[in-house]
This record gives sequence, C-alpha cells and structure tokens, in this order.
Amino acid sequence: MKKKRYGINILLLVVIGLLVGCETGVNNMRTTNNASSGIITKGDSTSYKASTPKASEIEKIYSNSGTPGYYVQVGVFKKQKPNADFINRMQYAQLPYTLLKKYKDGSLYYHALVGPYVSYSKAKAIQTSAKEFVTDSAFVVNLVRP
Repeated sequence: MKKKRYGINILLLVVIGLLVGCETGVNNMRTTNNASSGIITKGDSTSYKASTPKASEIEKIYSNSGTPGYYVQVGVFKKQKPNADFINRMQYAQLPYTLLKKYKDGSLYYHALVGPYVSYSKAKAIQTSAKEFVTDSAFVVNLVRP
C-alpha cells in the first residue's frame, strides 16, 4: 500500500512541477522584448512591415511592347542604349535582360530590365545577383499594360 501511495506522490509532484514550470515560462514571455523575438502581440507599439510590399508600393512601368511581369530594373539610359560593358555584366551573370524603349516628356529612355518573373518574390531573389554583378541600385518594378 505504501508503494502505491509513494507512486501517486511522485506523479503528483511531477504534475505540480510541470504546472509551475509552464506558469514560469508564461511569466518570462511577458517580460521579454517582443520586438526582438519577432512575436507581435495585440497593442504592441512596434511597427511591422511585410516582406512583400503592397502592389501600390512597387514602381510600375507601363508598356504595350514589353511582356507583363516583375522585373529587376538595373538602369535607365537617356537617348542611347547601354554600352557593351554594361550588357556584358548582365550576360556574365546569366541574367535574362530586356531593353525597353520608352518616351517621357519628349525624350527617349532605355530601361534595362532583368526578367520577366511571375511574382515579386522571384524577382526579389534575382535582385541580389543584379546588385552584385550589374549595379548596386537595382530594384524590382512591375511592367503592366496601360
């Protein structure tokens, strides 16, 4: 009989220990800095920015001639196409590029675009290579029909 009671006492101590341990964990979570842990709680004053910007935040290029989709813009050149060195850097990085001819305010511009990609995230992944091999100022744009 004492063995049975002894086993129940151990089980009871284990359960109490787990409950106290869980309660301590909850208290510790309240005292941590949620912004640094990545946990967003209701009423948290830190701002949260999604990794994918809203469609209105992505610069749009309107064109009837280009293939719609997401591109990485690596340069804009006024009146003349990019030089051979610039083109060679894109070819060396094996980036599929397009030169889009656009008129703005009566002037001719050539947009050097890498792509097209079906999603913003795919274009964003290529942006790293474009920054490394072509230009530091590469960014994602969305080419759409007017």
